[in-house]
Amino acid sequence: MVRNLCQFVRRKLIGTRSSSIGLVRYFHQYEGTARMPYPLTKDEAYFITETFLGIPRPLCLFQKNPEELLNKIADRMQYRVHFSTAPSFVIPGVMNDNIGKEILLKMKLGACITTNSITKAILDHLGYRTTTILGRERGSTFDSHSSNIVYDVTHPGSQHLVDTASTYFLTRAIPLDFTSESPIYHSTTMTYRFFKGENKSLIWCRRVPEGRTLPAEAQLITDSLGEQWFRSLTYWLEKPNARVYMNDFINKVVRGQIVTDPTLRCFLLDVPLDGKMLRILADDKAITMTTRDSNGSVKKQIMTEEDLKSFIDRNVPTFPQSLLQKIIDANFCYVTPYQME
Repeated sequence: MVRNLCQFVRRKLIGTRSSSIGLVRYFHQYEGTARMPYPLTKDEAYFITETFLGIPRPLCLFQKNPEELLNKIADRMQYRVHFSTAPSFVIPGVMNDNIGKEILLKMKLGACITTNSITKAILDHLGYRTTTILGRERGSTFDSHSSNIVYDVTHPGSQHLVDTASTYFLTRAIPLDFTSESPIYHSTTMTYRFFKGENKSLIWCRRVPEGRTLPAEAQLITDSLGEQWFRSLTYWLEKPNARVYMNDFINKVVRGQIVTDPTLRCFLLDVPLDGKMLRILADDKAITMTTRDSNGSVKKQIMTEEDLKSFIDRNVPTFPQSLLQKIIDANFCYVTPYQME
């Protein structure tokens, strides 16, 4: 039965597109809004999973091992879509699902609202049960991050966090079946774990590197063995209407109706490279590249505009140079002082 289902889906996909149709051209046009479903059909979801993410026969794998498929999707989305604020520069003051989808598939760029939204739509069409949740970055007073919870993956009532567009590069689904502390996880850029907090919150923490001086405002959590962890991101597991809130929030941000942390208004680009995470943060004062490795060591260097162009041309070939020039011309800020007045 599973084989017949896979063959049916493959025949349907082949029948709806020809080899001459590009990935982005295949998708229908739709003007998404905050209160309408994400503009993605089942055929599109299967096509993205197989072609864009490179996961063959996803429905077969969903039937056999839904947790394995979930982990593959989480990993591939992180490595194939660069976390960036670049989508906000495409049409100043405008952001919606349709724009975010096209930029993600064409340029392989996305922020939390665009990448996690399409991830949720893909998972829904593959047969998972999901919901959008909100998150708050350390030091922020806004819920400026969105992510997803996936239910009933390993057993009825199970929950997994799937965050394919965080600034901390989560490449797997996190089961939330722990009482207060998750197992310790390791990635190429950090050692981390999760804690359950008050008000149905989930706290993502990084291990404090030896010898590293943390900022005065850093918040630390001590685990049951006495080890300290650096608080990075807090998720709210049960805030209602999270997707509607986040769509409204991001539109107000790009129009300058909400003044947020300056880093949310500037140009940001994450690039995993050679087992390290490289982050470019540019504003009207400087272009800085921060390199972080698995040991927690951090190096910073100042770049020129030519350095930036050369780096992106070499390492992110899907990033259009015309868009980069547009970002440079805007002094790396998609919300102008005029908009914020």
